[in-house]
Amino acid sequence: MNKKKILITGFPHTGTSILKSKMGECTNLYECPFEYFSINQNDILNSGDKEFVLKKTPILPVEIRANTLEHTQLGFEYGDYIIVFVIRNPWNVFTSIIKQGVNPLNKLEPNQGPEYFIKVDEYLAAAKFFLEASAGDYKNIYSIKYEDFFPNNFQKLKDLFDSIGLEYTEGIFTNRSKNYIHAPNVNYDNIDSTNVSYSKDRLELRTWQINQPFQNMNGDVDIPDELSGILENSEIIKKLGYTDPRKIK
Repeated sequence: MNKKKILITGFPHTGTSILKSKMGECTNLYECPFEYFSINQNDILNSGDKEFVLKKTPILPVEIRANTLEHTQLGFEYGDYIIVFVIRNPWNVFTSIIKQGVNPLNKLEPNQGPEYFIKVDEYLAAAKFFLEASAGDYKNIYSIKYEDFFPNNFQKLKDLFDSIGLEYTEGIFTNRSKNYIHAPNVNYDNIDSTNVSYSKDRLELRTWQINQPFQNMNGDVDIPDELSGILENSEIIKKLGYTDPRKIK
């Protein structure tokens, strides 16, 4: 069987994990246990007779960050993937990120730690690619806002699944107990706690997140004025139609 590879991507805290969880309940899809930037041969072998193989990236892949989506389409690494871009209101994104102790205004360089990829400049870069994906010029690239997952009985999410060819029932949109799939057969107590991606606390948080009622979790906003000002003055954010929720009466 010629497998169809799906890669969910976007800036952290935009809803990629919950989307992966919901897609993972589709009956003709295999959900890969690891977050990574590509689907490998072992993933293909482990997928059995499933038509689709699904993985999500921890951040926007370097291949995409360094080039245009058109470049990606021209036979490079992701030319044969179905790519799903997710975006979310940045005021809510950075409220969530700051709660975890990360400074999105950091001045780190790429080789100075993973927090480099969670700063505001990186969000704006991801948002720019989301706008490009939303233009509809690429037949295998889909885009969806986190806020659009939920209205009208999840209609836009259902439209996305239908467009890709995923098989699902209405039941996948109701809450169910599910452990966050990250790494199989791992004793989380023995994992180096400095490795945030694999720490027990991190995996417990992810499991908690995906077992919340499937509804818009955007809540109160609490970010620094400097960060809010950057977002308010960004033409990219304006084109996305996002504004500070605190100013919406």
